[in-house]
Amino acid sequence: MPAEYHISSNVDLIIHLYDSSSPPPSPTEYTDRDEYSSSTAPPDITKYYVTAWSLQQASPIFSRIISPSSHFKQPSKTLYSGQNIKLITLSDDSPHALSIVLNLLHLNSKSLPSVEEISWNTFYDIAVIWDKYDINNLIVPPWVKHFKKLMNGVGYEGWLFIGKTFREGEGYVELTARLIVEAGQNLSEKEAIEAGPGGVGFTRGGRYIDAGGWPDSVREHITSENSNLMENIRNILTNWKWSFKGKRPRALCTCYGNVHRYNRHTSLSNSIADLLSDESMVPSPPSHLPNTDHTSAGTRLASRLRGIEGVGNWQWNGSIVTLRRRMGVLRKCMGDRDMRQVKQMLENADIYDLCPLEESALRVLYDFDQTIEIIKGIGIDGRIVDVPLHRLIEDVKTDPWNSKGGEKKWEGLMMLGVRISGMFAVVSVLVFAIALGKGWGVQMVEGGIVT
Repeated sequence: MPAEYHISSNVDLIIHLYDSSSPPPSPTEYTDRDEYSSSTAPPDITKYYVTAWSLQQASPIFSRIISPSSHFKQPSKTLYSGQNIKLITLSDDSPHALSIVLNLLHLNSKSLPSVEEISWNTFYDIAVIWDKYDINNLIVPPWVKHFKKLMNGVGYEGWLFIGKTFREGEGYVELTARLIVEAGQNLSEKEAIEAGPGGVGFTRGGRYIDAGGWPDSVREHITSENSNLMENIRNILTNWKWSFKGKRPRALCTCYGNVHRYNRHTSLSNSIADLLSDESMVPSPPSHLPNTDHTSAGTRLASRLRGIEGVGNWQWNGSIVTLRRRMGVLRKCMGDRDMRQVKQMLENADIYDLCPLEESALRVLYDFDQTIEIIKGIGIDGRIVDVPLHRLIEDVKTDPWNSKGGEKKWEGLMMLGVRISGMFAVVSVLVFAIALGKGWGVQMVEGGIVT
């Protein structure tokens, strides 16, 4: 049997809460009775005994429901404790969450649940009621700070709605940016059923996340940014995949004279094939593959790369974070470098004598990291803010590829010294040339100054 909540000792308003899936009750049935009795109310109605003033001061929506203008239907009245009081009807709110909100509006702090007693789902329902009735933020639920600490965890994505409802902007931009790189589109059959034909959501951390309750602008921004980034990444990887098409791949290893380097690049080619593989990218049939241990590494490598036919475009349905971890295998094959060094090497490929295979992998890794280096988050005010990737993914901070290079300062000083020395040499040559032109050089030689 639905409960009844005595929120105020000064009752001048009764609220009936019902589920809209049931026929709405008619409050007028109480107007002809001598005294309102909760036992005569329909069994599926939850009842609240409150003070109207507390609701009207906090919510313009409640104010209009309780005391509408003369142009609208007035609330019913009933006799309660010898007084005629108003009776209003609400629908589709969480009964427990509504009782908490009403206690908050009546400042009944002793009747509120503690942090340990309130669940995330209940807190979310409170936010829904807060938003529905446009309750002002002069009153702040005491559990906001507690749940704010959990907002980055899987299962707490509803903070995108809660944070905006309670005007909690701190960390909001980073959360939206985090979801952009952690959102995946691959739904299992079970998840697709849960989402429904019109479901709005994605996978994150191995579970389906329903994004239907998020603010429209935030959901659209996350979806759009994720799609744009993935499209850019697909283009990078598709172009790389197609570069191996045909019998003579463009980026074969040429390090035949360096066994250590060549073996490392053989491992690199296997990682490339694994990353780019799909149903159209299978190794050559066994009958076409050499099967002796005496086969040269070059032949094995060429055979593996020629198996990449590039019939279809490269596809990926997981998250950007997961893809970056997978591409970490390629980074390990490239050695302990940082992106500054990689950029220099690509700009001076001939000087560094890069193997074509290594150069292509470095270029893809560089383009990939540049694509996701900055993620565009969105604040509760709708502003778009750039968020560096290292603030979203912990292992990026310690990844050598994202290092600025510890020797950069000393290299700068060395380059400054080289430039100064060069300038001094140029000035010396000019002075000597001028001296020769004026005959000073002859005088210096005759005087024994220059020997």
